[in-house]
Amino acid sequence: MARMAYYFDGSKCIGCHGCQVACKQWNQEKAVPTKFVDGYTNPPTLNTDTRMIMKYHENFEKDTVPQLFMLKHQCYHCGEPACVKVCPSGCLTKTAEGIVAADTAKCIACGYCRSACPFTIPTIGDHVNKCDMCLSRTQSGSAKEQTNIPACVKSCSAAALEFGERDKLVAQAKKRVEWLKGRGYQHANLYGEGFLGGLGIISVLTHKPVNYGLPENPSVPVEVTVWKDIFNPMGLLMLAGAFGMTVVHRLMQRGGDDSHSSKSDSTGSGKEDMKG
Repeated sequence: MARMAYYFDGSKCIGCHGCQVACKQWNQEKAVPTKFVDGYTNPPTLNTDTRMIMKYHENFEKDTVPQLFMLKHQCYHCGEPACVKVCPSGCLTKTAEGIVAADTAKCIACGYCRSACPFTIPTIGDHVNKCDMCLSRTQSGSAKEQTNIPACVKSCSAAALEFGERDKLVAQAKKRVEWLKGRGYQHANLYGEGFLGGLGIISVLTHKPVNYGLPENPSVPVEVTVWKDIFNPMGLLMLAGAFGMTVVHRLMQRGGDDSHSSKSDSTGSGKEDMKG
């Protein structure tokens, strides 16, 4: 089955917030009173009632034309999701289409997923809250009514968002980057193609990732790798070894008790014969 993904074109986005509103409406998340603080991003961060926001990064440096870098910010659906790796309850899973989904009924709100995420995306309240690529729509929606694509994609009036097979979107994004470079955007780039198993959010950016608040080469925290790949398996082996030693010890004890019992029976029988 083909891996699915979002395509976000930062050169087309007009920052209208339509995708953010559609996301809240479809997922029935309540509006949270907020204030503008140091910029146009509102709310300023993801929260337990907001799984996707438009981030605005202003560039008003001296002697430059004022610029506004806009980024659609939510779960990036890593090809090798660390959140799934550390989830102890089975709440987070990766579907056959490559979507990182959450079964909130299984969530124990431990927060391990947030600590493991290279982008610190999942928010934790009574349970985890994160983008699931509108799984209920993409798996059972109607193509005729366009309910088989994520709500944010359907709402985008600037055609800055697309949803489809990842390989095709990557190829499309590469062509777009070359087109932008040919028109003076020398730092235009495709973000998310290779690292972390390849992101499920393919972003075309007109400037360097740092201008959008994104890490150049995101990676999974080393403690996650050490714990899950080294210490956790060792712990299981040690547990199995301890169990095995306990079984051997019990068997040896039983063997000793049987031997002692047989010897006692033999001795007792001899005494009775002598007495007779």
